[in-house]
Amino acid sequence: MLLISRRSFLKLCAGTVTSLYFFKETYLAIAASQQIPVLLYHRVGYSKGDLTVTPERFNRDLLRLHDHGYQTISLAQFQSLMAGNNVSIPDKPLLITFDDGYADNYENAYVSLLNHGMTALFFIITGLLATTDRLTPVQIKEMQQNGMSFGSHTMSHRALADLTLADMEVELNSSRTTLENILRIPIDTVSYPRGRYTAATIKMAGQCGYHYGFTTIYGSCYPGSAPFELRRIPVFSYDNDIISVINKRRYG
Repeated sequence: MLLISRRSFLKLCAGTVTSLYFFKETYLAIAASQQIPVLLYHRVGYSKGDLTVTPERFNRDLLRLHDHGYQTISLAQFQSLMAGNNVSIPDKPLLITFDDGYADNYENAYVSLLNHGMTALFFIITGLLATTDRLTPVQIKEMQQNGMSFGSHTMSHRALADLTLADMEVELNSSRTTLENILRIPIDTVSYPRGRYTAATIKMAGQCGYHYGFTTIYGSCYPGSAPFELRRIPVFSYDNDIISVINKRRYG
């Protein structure tokens, strides 16, 4: 049996701990370099609630992101990265998303995005288009022409996990078809209403022509992430600094 001195044993342990620490730090550095934070906003205005940020706060978020080297990428670039393709992207890529399709997304968020040379992906509840406080087809067409992307948030915002397969199919197909008729491009990305989905939801989304699905689970996306379980970083009214939000919630 091999015997070693106490001093040699302690040196061996110290070396192992150092190696493990180095491995952890290296892993985190590599992970950070490959991850794509996907921010999730809802409203940009003055209504009350955790899901609403003021226009001033949103503008400040964009300034902070710019100052820290983040640059937005398009939905097409994001999808190409998720598929593992070799695509040219900024050193610190970022995808900004909005759920629900509120009118203030056009009135406030869209203006700030244009002013900062940034883009975003908007998920639309098509059954609410042109109703009170919601985006209109004319507005989303204009936004598309200026670099914004769009996806489905279903037809009525019912939690897909609670629906029959038949109703689930109607929600997914109807919303996709409506957006395609307005924007004249394929719509293949969905955001699950209320963040609720199941294996059956994923299967049905694929059958309805979708290739990507966004959740409300905290975390970032990486090349090779499960395409129908993409994570995001939600932004709330009570958050103080967007960079801190990313650093805190990027790993789930």
